[in-house]
Formats: sequence, structure tokens, C-alpha cells
Amino acid sequence: MDELNRKITLLKLKIKPPYLPYIDVDEGWYQLVLDCDKELSEIDPKYDLQQIKEKFGGLRFYFQPSDPSLRNEMDAVVAKYEEIAGRTCEATGGSGVLMKSIGNWYKTLNPEFAASNLTYAKYSEVDKKTKE
Repeated sequence: MDELNRKITLLKLKIKPPYLPYIDVDEGWYQLVLDCDKELSEIDPKYDLQQIKEKFGGLRFYFQPSDPSLRNEMDAVVAKYEEIAGRTCEATGGSGVLMKSIGNWYKTLNPEFAASNLTYAKYSEVDKKTKE
């Protein structure tokens, strides 16, 4: 197991019941979620990690601070990484844009990578003005 996957496995262990120990993002975002966790842990070492996933092409990082007074500072960290994820290919970690499949599944991908990959070949860039 490479170092990145080992760190993701350890991060999953921070997710306690009733939440399931899954990180539902592709490998291109692994370093982003690890960096986000690191910054949150520096602010609040006792924070509760609840869920990390992709939804509508964006990163979602759900957590609960151990001290409610830390919420705004921690929310700002999460917002920073959600913004970075919005321009990072979830599959490769390179540059990416919001794309949509024929079935209206959204994912942030690199268009050239998507075109060359059977899984994502039918994805097309989303017109940000109309979200279509």
C-alpha cells in the first residue's frame, strides 16, 4: 500500500459510529482531504470527523468541533478545500472543471482525461452560467 492510501486508511479510522468509515472521493482528492484534516486537527485536535464525500461534483467535509467557538474558523478551512476541489480533477489531482454525464451525474474532472477514459468519456463541461 502506498503512503497516500495508508494515510487515507488512517483517516477513515477517525470516523466513529454512527457514521460509516468511508471516504467517498476518488484518489485525485485524497491529498486535499488529508490536508483539510491536518488543518482542522491543528485548530481542534479533538474534532469529530463524520463524513467526507463528493456530491454534485463538489467536496463535502462534515465534522463537529469539540468546542463550538471553533466552528467559524473550521468552516473557513473546509470552505477553502471545497473551493480547491472545485478546480481539481477528482480522478487525477490535476486541474479540473465541473462536468456532467448524460444521466446528470456531476464530477469535477480534467476534460482531456475524461475524454480519454471510458468511465468518463460521456461527460461534458457544465456551462457555469446555466449549470447545464
